[in-house]
Formats: sequence, C-alpha cells, structure tokens
Amino acid sequence: MTTEIHMYRPQVAQRSLALLEEVFESGWIGLGPMTEQFEEALANPELVGKHPVAVNSGTAALHLALMVANVPHGSTVIVPANTFISTAAVVLQHQCRVALADIEPTTGNIDLESVRHILEIESGVRAIIPVHYAGIPCDIEGLSELAAEHHLVIIEDCAHAVGARWRDHTMSESPHIQAYSFHATKAIAIGEGGCVTFPDPESAKRAKRLRRLGIDMSTRSWNTPYDIPEIGCKYNMGDVAAAIGLAQLETLPENQRQRQAILGRYRDNFMHTGVTQVAEARAGDLSAGFAVPIRVQSRETLRKNLHVAGIETEIYFRSLSDFPIGSTRPVPRARRFAEEVLCLPIHPGLTLTDVDYISEQVCKNLE
Repeated sequence: MTTEIHMYRPQVAQRSLALLEEVFESGWIGLGPMTEQFEEALANPELVGKHPVAVNSGTAALHLALMVANVPHGSTVIVPANTFISTAAVVLQHQCRVALADIEPTTGNIDLESVRHILEIESGVRAIIPVHYAGIPCDIEGLSELAAEHHLVIIEDCAHAVGARWRDHTMSESPHIQAYSFHATKAIAIGEGGCVTFPDPESAKRAKRLRRLGIDMSTRSWNTPYDIPEIGCKYNMGDVAAAIGLAQLETLPENQRQRQAILGRYRDNFMHTGVTQVAEARAGDLSAGFAVPIRVQSRETLRKNLHVAGIETEIYFRSLSDFPIGSTRPVPRARRFAEEVLCLPIHPGLTLTDVDYISEQVCKNLE
C-alpha cells in the first residue's frame, strides 16, 4: 500500500506569499528588515522570548551559542547520546571534546546522574548541551543547579521544543542560552533556519556580529566600510526565510492546539494497552509534540506492518555512540532506547480519525 499518512506534512501559511512579495519588491532579499521583524516577533515570551538572533539552521544556532558563551577550545562538553548528530558535531567544530551522557528511558532526555558521574571523573568539562527530546522538557531546574555548582555553561538544544513547558513555565523562562530549529519538520517550518536566544542583550548583539563573519557596521564611514574585531561565521538568516517564518507565527497557536489534541488522543488510545509511551515525567511539564515516540521490542516488524498499512514512521535517533565523535563512554540505556524507539506521525494536517487508525494498527501489531 502507498503511504497515505505521512510522518510530517509542513504547511506554509498563506500570508507567506504577501510577505515574500514585499521582500522581492524591496530589492533586498538577504539579511535585512524582514529578519529584524521576525526576531522582534520571536521575542514574545510565549514563543522563544529573551533576545533572539535568527540564523540559517538550528546547527548554526548551537555553534554560535558555543562561541558567544566563550566555551574554551580544548574543553569538554557533555551531550546526551540520544540526539541528532548536530548536537555533537558543533562541539567538535568548536574544537572541543564530546562526553556522552546516558539518558532517562522514560523521557528520552539526558540523565542527570550520568552527568554527575562524568563531572566526578572528568576534568575540563565547561558546558552541557541538553536536548528536549521530541519536545519533552529536560530537568531545567536540575541542570541549573549543576551549572551553579560546577560553573558550567548550559546551552539547551530546543530544536523540538517550540511550545513546550517545564514545571508550568514557558521555555523562555529558562535562564540559559537556547538554540531552536526552523527546519521543514519543525513547529515553525521555514525549510532551513533557526535562532539562538540569550538572557542578555549584549550577548545577542555579539551574536549578530558573529553570525555575519564578525562584521561590525557601527564603524562605517566614507573611508572605512566596516570593521571585524573578531572572526565569525556565515550563519545569518535572510529576508526570504524570515518572511516565511513571520507568516508561520500567525498560524502557530492553532497548530500547537492541534498538536496537543493529537498527543492527547494517542495517549488516551494507548492507555491500558501494551504500548510503552515516551512522555513527560515531571509535574507541570508539557511536551511540544514534535514527535510521538513509543518503545517496542519488535520494532522492525511493527514498522514494516505500519508501512503496509499506509503509515509512515521514523526512528529518532541512533545513539551518538555509533558515530565517530571521539567519545567511548558506555551509554547502555541510550543504546537500548535507540533499538526500541519508534516515532509515530504528528502534524497539524492529521485528523483524530487518522490518529485512531494509527493507534489501532499499532495495538493490533503488538498483540
């Protein structure tokens, strides 16, 4: 059977066309006024808040965060084993060493006991990049305590986390640097893009220089076009992407309501069944619903049968211990999780009838 229910189905807001026309008519399609408008809109505390700096990918956001946080070259950065390669790749690109932490199987998130163990036996740890897996919030309070105790930088990988809440707080209420992705599969779907938020305006100002090769236009004169006080990267967003992003923000609240309805329906359908759901474990936490992860013993068989039934699924993620990132630390829970996890479809175009069908097929194939 041809796949009929897709894992993701990005929907671009109709107003994008009008905003894109505005950009094209302006004669300026690179980094410009539309990107600034997008950043101002993102600063809403219910979105990403704080001081957002728009960039061309979530990976760029993570790397820029390491640069602005002054994480020393040659130091060690702790990363959870259950994440996309970007989270570790930026550490290596920043000339640091990766130390893999194991995870909590119930949430898929970084395990703080594993982090504490690493801090006890490793010297030179200067930062942690926790990941809000599938939009399920990490223990931000616990991470903040570790940061204060060990003088660590925390950079939250929020690629999945637009719309999540931790202990009844918006994500923007976290005191840490946060990196977001606006990839085509994400809640704010631009195609490629992202942003990094900072607690203070000075860090954001520096990030805006570094995202465009470190160029400082404030010194511009008839004789001096610009200055470069420190070398940066080519990470800036352009106005074409920003126009699409600005339009997506208008439909985001309704899309988030639909995601929550879909998540709730899955959970109701799987209650009192043999399906092991990966979900929030702390009171007041709310998943953003980037994906619907479950854990199963016979994943390959289930995935093939769902494919035959016209249902697309995805595996998030292979353990980072499988890849050449220079970390040999054992992460048994993350490895087992990677062998069992299967993510089910979720997107605003999915109907509750679709969710019921998917749930029925999952339960039927686990009997």
